This record gives sequence, structure tokens and C-alpha cells, in this order.
Amino acid sequence: MDQKDIDEILDHIKQKFNDEVPGIVKMVIRKKMISRFREYDAHTMPESMRNCTVENLINIIQEGIESGKLKL
Repeated sequence: MDQKDIDEILDHIKQKFNDEVPGIVKMVIRKKMISRFREYDAHTMPESMRNCTVENLINIIQEGIESGKLKL
């Protein structure tokens, strides 16, 4: 993946985060989320997650939240 693609992905995530999350909430969760991503070891992901597309992963997470199987 080239740097242009990486920058595009990061810009999209930043825009979504800035558009959809109230300022006070951002202050509270930003520190917690950043530390979790820094500590996350991608090598520990199950094979099913490694083979999952981003679209499928987002759908799985949304369905998990709606069904109550995933609580964030």
C-alpha cells in the first residue's frame, strides 16, 4: 500500500471522528483509544478477522452492537 492510500484512509477516519463525535466525548475517549491502538498487537487477530474485508468488519461490528453481543 502506498503512502497516498494510507493518508487517504487516515484522513477519512479523522473526518468521521471529527464530524460524528461531540467535542467533550472526544476529549474523554481520545486518550483511551490511542493507548489501546498503540498496545494492539495485530498478530493476535484470529484468522477469520485477517481474511475479513473492511466492509464486512464494519457490518459485523454494527450487527454485534445492535444485537447486544458487542458492548463498547
